[in-house]
Amino acid sequence: MMTQPRSPISSNKDQFSNPNQTVAPSDVLVFVDDSHVGEASLLHAQNLARALGGSVELLQVLCEPSGGDVPTDPVDWDIKKQQALRRLGSLREKSQTADAPCRVRLLEGKCSSQIKSEMEQRTGDVAAAMRSRSDIGWYLSETAWAVLMSNSAAVLMIPEDLKAEPHLPYRRILVPLDGSLRAEVVLPMAVRIAQAEGAELLLCYVAPRGSVAEIGSEDQEFQNLDTQVRHLNERAGRTYLGRTKKRLEHSGLQISTNISDGTDVRRSLIDIMSRESADFVIMATHGQSGHKDVPTGDVARFVLEKANIPVLLVRSRNGHKSNHTYRKITSKGVRQPVGTD
Repeated sequence: MMTQPRSPISSNKDQFSNPNQTVAPSDVLVFVDDSHVGEASLLHAQNLARALGGSVELLQVLCEPSGGDVPTDPVDWDIKKQQALRRLGSLREKSQTADAPCRVRLLEGKCSSQIKSEMEQRTGDVAAAMRSRSDIGWYLSETAWAVLMSNSAAVLMIPEDLKAEPHLPYRRILVPLDGSLRAEVVLPMAVRIAQAEGAELLLCYVAPRGSVAEIGSEDQEFQNLDTQVRHLNERAGRTYLGRTKKRLEHSGLQISTNISDGTDVRRSLIDIMSRESADFVIMATHGQSGHKDVPTGDVARFVLEKANIPVLLVRSRNGHKSNHTYRKITSKGVRQPVGTD
């Protein structure tokens, strides 16, 4: 029976503006393959599902023979199905808890098309996958890549060898922001998870470095200008995070802010994760410089690759018009500030 689509996690309204607003539960669909799946990794999916009021569903796509040129032996295919179902059942027993039920399901066909089709029916749910430490660079398994390319409301990527303890809540959730609407779309989800986990929200902003011509870098005037621009960017970042924090005051959460100055936003975020002992990251798939025709922006891609903790990527839906800290700002010039349209 086809599952009825749910409303996306991030609606067109600013969900954290009304603490009494009822939000539909969201399930976490964990897509696994034949590679190793650590018990601790599944516990992170359980944590997220519990926070979202949903449950975990373990799914595996039993892929047809490559090319489909060779007829499938029905006996051999049935043996593979039974083996896959036994493995899924074993994983369920390891991860299922009384307050967080877990279901299993086997899909058959091409991996990418099956995952895409599943998430098109479950657009309000979270698609999850394990990321192997043996992966080189941005290489992902076929299953993990299909999850990233799916039309899910959010994607959870979990390092497969991550340590976790049952029912151990997250203590500090890192939320990178860059001042854009696309980045702020994560805030309703971040508040929801932090409230369920009793976690602290750490809002961070990496102030961009001023760009001056290198040929004049030894000139004192250039150095003064570079310092002035850096200070202006840091001050703007503090003001922005302060206003964002104020918008979230009603949530009752402990909220802290972090301003970092770095030449590389990506590496700065990894450093912040380690320095601030974050144990979960919630960020948008694209920030102010993102392109909609790719699954993630450069920053999200780097964080997924390097982070040693679970990363939840939240997508901005087309037509999303959530309130923005600087939504009323206009410009007399040709362009408005990024994210204020």
